[in-house]
Amino acid sequence: MPHFYVLPQNTVNGSFFMEDELAHYVAAVRRFKVGDEINLFDGLGKSFKCEITSIDKNRISGKILSSSYQKSSFEINLYTAIPKGERFEWLIEKCAELGISKIIPINTARSVLTEISENKLERFKRISISASSQCGRADIMEICRPLNFQDACKKTVSDKTINILPWESENNLSILQVLNGETLKGGNAAAFIGPEGGFENSEIDFAKRLGFHTVSLGKNILRVETAAVATAVLVMSSLRIS
Repeated sequence: MPHFYVLPQNTVNGSFFMEDELAHYVAAVRRFKVGDEINLFDGLGKSFKCEITSIDKNRISGKILSSSYQKSSFEINLYTAIPKGERFEWLIEKCAELGISKIIPINTARSVLTEISENKLERFKRISISASSQCGRADIMEICRPLNFQDACKKTVSDKTINILPWESENNLSILQVLNGETLKGGNAAAFIGPEGGFENSEIDFAKRLGFHTVSLGKNILRVETAAVATAVLVMSSLRIS
């Protein structure tokens, strides 16, 4: 059963409520009734099993039967160039389902798209919320504003962060070889995905000087969104989380 996102302040003192579009969707589209049980999440890691006690025109309320906390103590963040059209929306949806903590768009020397409007940013956030609802995730993957590549690299340099950068000219190291045996203890992993034309050599040199690991994703040249999802899966499966 899917669960529905409600603001944290709407789940207090053993009760919950939802209003407006969500209330209409739950009552009119999903056909929930008084007495039905419903699963909710607050986007911060808490899930709730609830019972509906009241349905009005634009408001549903009820009591919380039980709650649990599911958010991880570590973060895996994706720094990615922005692919064209709806491909970025697909990337957001799949990375949210996989459990990525944040997506931070980056502007590189060969980036085609460098800006995100306020309307687009809000739409991307709604896609992330919808993906959490669909997959049973209790938190919401954050969508950040774009950063310059060099600034983004410097932002991630830390003893607690492992930085991975897929590069088509890397022939020796895979993600598994770099991360096998690494243990992430309350820290972060960050993956950097370049644009359609790839990173410039000067950008690779800059990242390497900061201690980034360049890795190969195989012989084929992947689209931005394909590389992003493949990298997310490989990083998450290669790390030991504790």
